[in-house]
This record gives sequence, C-alpha cells and structure tokens, in this order.
Amino acid sequence: MELTFAIIATCLVFGLVAAIASARPNLIPEIGASLRRSETIRKFSPRNTLFIIGAHAAHPACKMQRRLLKPAIAALIRNDVKVMEVYGDDQPRQNGEEMDWLDPALLRHALGAEDGFFVIYVDDEGKTLFRSEAPMVTADILSRAQLDIATPRRGRRRQNPVLNRLRAA
Repeated sequence: MELTFAIIATCLVFGLVAAIASARPNLIPEIGASLRRSETIRKFSPRNTLFIIGAHAAHPACKMQRRLLKPAIAALIRNDVKVMEVYGDDQPRQNGEEMDWLDPALLRHALGAEDGFFVIYVDDEGKTLFRSEAPMVTADILSRAQLDIATPRRGRRRQNPVLNRLRAA
C-alpha cells in the first residue's frame, strides 16, 4: 500500500513538472539566465577590516577620522585591509561601496559599538586588535594594528607661526 502511494506521488510530481514545462517551454533557460544576470552573492567577513562607526556621517569625530585616514586609504586597500564605515542607520560602506544587504544595527551590535564613535580593527584571525572611542592618527592605527604599510608622504608642510611660538614657549 505504501509503495503504491509512493509511486503515485512520484508520478504526480513528474506530471506537474511536465505540465509546467509544456506551459512555459523556456522556463528553465529563463531561470538560468536570470541567475547568471543576478549579482553574485558577496560574502562578508570582518577579518582584516578597519571599522569606523559613528552616530552619523556629519558627526565631528567621524569627519575628523576620515580626514586623518584619507592619505592612507589607498595604501590600506592595496594591502588588503578593508575600511568599513558604519554611520547610524545608513547603509554600511566598504572601501566606498555601499553594502545594501548588510544591516548596520546588527553589525554595530556584533562589534559591541551600539552608541557613540568607535575605531575598531579586526585582524586576519578575526580578533579585535584595538578599539578606540576617539579619532586616531593614521600612524597610531598602523602601529596598533601591526600593519607594515608605508603611507605616502606629502611635500614639506609650511610651519605654522602660532605653533612655532607655542613650541618655543
């Protein structure tokens, strides 16, 4: 009796597939074409990533950290260090590209950075090497992250007369 039901169920399934295939003969190629056209699913790993997390992009600490980090961004990316910016409820950006499928609240919760400003570096092994609640100079980030990356040197900077007087005092 059970064998009879199994045979009938198998016949019904194959009959249903045959009916759908006859109604829409190009269904299988359409599915394959749409899968090829669709964007490949990107896997996210927090490994080897520098996170800049803040309440919003216009927050003073976030603006300062971006300004301090700007000269070294290209060197970081060249050395396979991802820079992930997470601001409020805005979509996170990895190396400038929006990651619309990644939930910013979940990411902040996973990193233990729900409120305030944070700079966090996660190394290749997935361990948090450092976290700071204040903006950091690029040289400090590179030394604490144990990264051997040479940042580009700009031309000699003009000396500020006010700073020269303060140093002399």
